[in-house]
Amino acid sequence: MKAVIFTNGEYQNKVFYEDYLVKIKPDYIICADGGANYAKELNVRPDIILGDMDSITEETKAFYQGREFLYFPPKKDETDTELAIAHAIAIGAKEVTILGGLGSRMDHSLGNIYLLKRFFDADIKAEIVNENNIIRLIGRTAEFQLPIGTVVSLLPIGGDVEGLTITGFEYPIDEGRMTMNNPYGISNVTNLENQKIAFKQGMLLVIIPKD
Repeated sequence: MKAVIFTNGEYQNKVFYEDYLVKIKPDYIICADGGANYAKELNVRPDIILGDMDSITEETKAFYQGREFLYFPPKKDETDTELAIAHAIAIGAKEVTILGGLGSRMDHSLGNIYLLKRFFDADIKAEIVNENNIIRLIGRTAEFQLPIGTVVSLLPIGGDVEGLTITGFEYPIDEGRMTMNNPYGISNVTNLENQKIAFKQGMLLVIIPKD
């Protein structure tokens, strides 16, 4: 099952999100509280709207009358995005895309990037997408078929990455070590149709910016 989570974040280009949803064809749509406001702008019909409902407008609630709402108390230990992630895992999603998870609030953006670890631990393929970035968290081995000339940045997170080997890039790495104080994986470029990333220890953020 392929799920999409609309968070209460920043959305700048309506056409981008319309085209993106057509391209990925999600099976299940989750709105985290005010994320439903933007889903409404796209005329998207979510399968569930959940959260403490402090950000969703009354107009949006009325628009989605008859859809499933799951209410949580305002004083809680989890953000609405965390609740949406827990729901995606509970329903058995195999692929998840988070929309609206990046923006001018760096604390929110970093917090949402950290939440990719929950999908990682559940063995679910997940990414955060906006108009300018695709962000994934990978461990051990990953293969891509990105167009030649695609800019890709690799950043260690949560500790050092050991035994890093990458192929299919302009700057290959063979059994390298990447640390958080030496993130030399910025702005590599694909030069083959198939790319492979493998390492023996650690976790990597793969960031594909619109360059």
